[in-house]
Amino acid sequence: MKTNRFALIGAGLFGERHAQAYSRSPYADFAAVCDMRAERADEIAATYGAGRATTDFREVLADPTIDAVSIATPDHLHRELAVAAAEAGKHILVEKPLATTVEDAVAIDDAARANGVKLMVDFHNRVNPMMVSAKQAIDRGDIGAPAYVYSRLSNTLAVATGMLSWASHSSALWFLASHTIDAVRWMLNDEVVRVYAVSRDKILRERGVPTADFHVATVEFASGTVAVFESAWILPDTHSTVKDLKLEILGDKGAVNIDGSHNRTLEIYTSERSSFPDLYAPPTGEHLTGFVLDAIAYFVDAVVFDKPVLATGEDGIEITRILCAIEDSVRAGMPVDLKPRTRQ
Repeated sequence: MKTNRFALIGAGLFGERHAQAYSRSPYADFAAVCDMRAERADEIAATYGAGRATTDFREVLADPTIDAVSIATPDHLHRELAVAAAEAGKHILVEKPLATTVEDAVAIDDAARANGVKLMVDFHNRVNPMMVSAKQAIDRGDIGAPAYVYSRLSNTLAVATGMLSWASHSSALWFLASHTIDAVRWMLNDEVVRVYAVSRDKILRERGVPTADFHVATVEFASGTVAVFESAWILPDTHSTVKDLKLEILGDKGAVNIDGSHNRTLEIYTSERSSFPDLYAPPTGEHLTGFVLDAIAYFVDAVVFDKPVLATGEDGIEITRILCAIEDSVRAGMPVDLKPRTRQ
């Protein structure tokens, strides 16, 4: 039962996950792959059964039979493609972050609204079983009122020096903290009002990649919760995993600990007991594809069944605003306040 036609623009490392998700979905007809490298587009199309491969995104957007597109190009290249897709009447799934400037993020969201198409940002940790279980614990009041959050998501040097050809146009802040800041904002159902951050850029620069080694940001939420977000691209390549993910949320009645890269995945402490939930099966959704692909399946559901998207354009704008404020704080060496955003 293939009911809608989907295309992929940007068939890199993560773009392949979109191809995999569309090829598995009973509701998605995987129509086309576009990548600037013809051999890569051909390879992904052949592997995942796409109808055709091309190097010209305009060819994809001009096809009236294609209903929706994934945009999985490097972060700083999202605006032109997403706006053009919206103007072509295609529903859009954009890899996180939505954009690397607030102006670009707003332009994408405005184009989607103006053309009546769905826009989803692929913040896939919103269906990550450990994150979902942690949010449920917070929503139930298991840990009381959240007071302090510590988050670390870092990668080995190999990510910036070998895996990403466009690392110098990004940083661990955009590549990694976009995930964690969105996840915490979503878990707490709260908005960021102030940031203060520091960063250094020596280690990667000496290896020929002119970008930040790490960012450490102290973030204040409207409720008074304080969070520290650490993101780095300088873990040694001998690290046991390519990523190191830790998240701790302390409340006035308990705590939630997440270890997303080692053995003890989730710990929940209330005032009466501790628990270590079994997370081998996702606690959310009907898809049995793993949470990274499951998020893309949510986009398919949004298009085919007119369901809500997992993360909206407004969510994407807000995360870009926070990340830009963190960069502003690094440059200024002082805190930066975020005022509530009003739509024009």
